[in-house]
Amino acid sequence: MIRILVRAPDHLGDGVLALPAITALSPETIVAPAWGDALYGHLAARILRPAAPLPSADAAVLFKPALRAAWAVRHVPRRVGLSTDQRWPLLTDALAPGRRHRIDDYAALAAQLDCPPAGGPSYSTRAPSPPLPPRAVLLLPLTASPQTAQWQGFRALADALGDRAVFAAGPGEDAALSAIAGHHAVLPALSLPAFAAAACAAAAVVGNDSGLTHLAAAARRAASLDPRTVHVACASTDPHRTAAPGARWHTGSRPPCWPCYRKRCPWQAPCRDAPADAILAELP
Repeated sequence: MIRILVRAPDHLGDGVLALPAITALSPETIVAPAWGDALYGHLAARILRPAAPLPSADAAVLFKPALRAAWAVRHVPRRVGLSTDQRWPLLTDALAPGRRHRIDDYAALAAQLDCPPAGGPSYSTRAPSPPLPPRAVLLLPLTASPQTAQWQGFRALADALGDRAVFAAGPGEDAALSAIAGHHAVLPALSLPAFAAAACAAAAVVGNDSGLTHLAAAARRAASLDPRTVHVACASTDPHRTAAPGARWHTGSRPPCWPCYRKRCPWQAPCRDAPADAILAELP
């Protein structure tokens, strides 16, 4: 059996999308950000931080699309990755990214080593859920790209839901979350397993095309809950390329520049206007 080193993506949502491919590869080593311990800890792999010295391996599979990731594994005989960031000379197996869902790009990388993944992202947890009100709807309003990817309807949706609305976010985001939630219930910062448990205990989840929304969909799939009870309000991103597989997608205006995947928008991101009442009508 060959020794496989995996470089996981840097963003949590992409890390969740890579779960089926990484699981199929059964790597000996996974290089990942701090959340990698919680997301990939169930695998029989050593998990290292990106700054750590990398061990020897027979093959490296790069889910991180940057040139730096390819340079870091130049000592590995076989190097598999997408031909992004002008790094194709450093790869032995350079795959052109397609205009398809990112999970399919990741599956193609694993297939290069004859390890085709099966199924969508799945994340099991045994952590207890924090207390939630009956028929709670978990709202996930924050994103790393708030000016372009953050849906504008969270507060209106929460007001319509009343006591069913519960807001959540990642560590260190308390102030930004409270500013959106107002008087509505807010969960304290949770570990990834505890957050996944809360996502499974809720009647439904509504979020941006972001990491916690991807994790919520993966957790609900693992718990045999319908992933369509996760609702993704897409703004500057194309749901056919990056939204959580199996979730319900909601889009607003689509200006000529859509989808842009930018961090900032000179036109106040008109694509963030998916109607709240359309999402409300589909909630259980």
